[in-house]
Amino acid sequence: MPSANLPYLRNASLFASGRDALVALVRWGAIRHGWRRVWVPSYYCPEVPAALAAVADVVELLVFPDHAIWAPTQVGAIPAVRGDVVVLANQLGVRPRPDTDAMEAITAGGVMLIEDHSHDLGSGWAQRSGADYAFASLRKTLPLPDGGAVWSPRGLELPPEPADAGDSAPPATRRLGEALATQLGRSAADGAGPLRFRALARSGSRPSGTGAGQGILPISRALLPGMPVDAWRERRRRHLEILENEVELPPSARLLPAPEGGVGFAFTIVFAGHDQRRRAQRALVARAVAPVVLWPLDPFRSRGVGGPDVDLSRRILSIHCDQRYDEADMHRLGAILRDALHPGR
Repeated sequence: MPSANLPYLRNASLFASGRDALVALVRWGAIRHGWRRVWVPSYYCPEVPAALAAVADVVELLVFPDHAIWAPTQVGAIPAVRGDVVVLANQLGVRPRPDTDAMEAITAGGVMLIEDHSHDLGSGWAQRSGADYAFASLRKTLPLPDGGAVWSPRGLELPPEPADAGDSAPPATRRLGEALATQLGRSAADGAGPLRFRALARSGSRPSGTGAGQGILPISRALLPGMPVDAWRERRRRHLEILENEVELPPSARLLPAPEGGVGFAFTIVFAGHDQRRRAQRALVARAVAPVVLWPLDPFRSRGVGGPDVDLSRRILSIHCDQRYDEADMHRLGAILRDALHPGR
């Protein structure tokens, strides 16, 4: 069985999704710590604030005039007060760790911190975290049907897992999880390399955030301890390095690299304008590459989303390059990107 799993995942409370994990944590914090107001990044999955509104008295979005996800969060500028909790997110794995002094100053005033490490579980920020709590959507970087985790870098008591976690799953589903976990261990032991589980992810997945407090599937629970998280993260780093070396961006575009000690979630480009992004997106789809926009933000549907965040959401584009692929795939993808970004060259 691979041993490169992250320690805080082994000690975490597990849920069906990252959203379920965060909702359960905020509900727990309201009871244990008196949380009533939750501050959430404006540039974030828009379904998360809506889900939190069901368990928190007030949900505020953090909007900064000079907001950029590739810069540290300006913790000192957050108008939180004692009894509030602030969610800090490492969006796309490109945000540097916030200033330590600012984080200590805000917590000294009675504010508690939650960190979202969904997009880079093994980052230097996650490894050195001093936050009260942290959580992650496991499906963002691991080939699991579902899964969300909550842990406490400070060793605080965690919200309990749902009492019926896994109880409703058929015995055959539980046995399948155990069999796949055994196969994963043997695959690593005989040098065959990690399994990809593409079919499993498609057939066993369920919608995330379908209800607060859902338990993780038995398949996911059984597979998680044996997943070589560090090895897969290193593969993603190498894939990003290949693309960075082989793809020349248009003069008006910029790449979002990960900070020191981090690995980007995907090959992410920010274009000068929406039209340039749209042309690149269409060109990639026409070449059988499916890029993703994280996240499409609509100020008319999401209360409080800032103008700079909406503008960024209209110019950003991510291309997956994770452990599902090998280096030959990345060289082919690099050629496709060069062709799509520089048509006619």
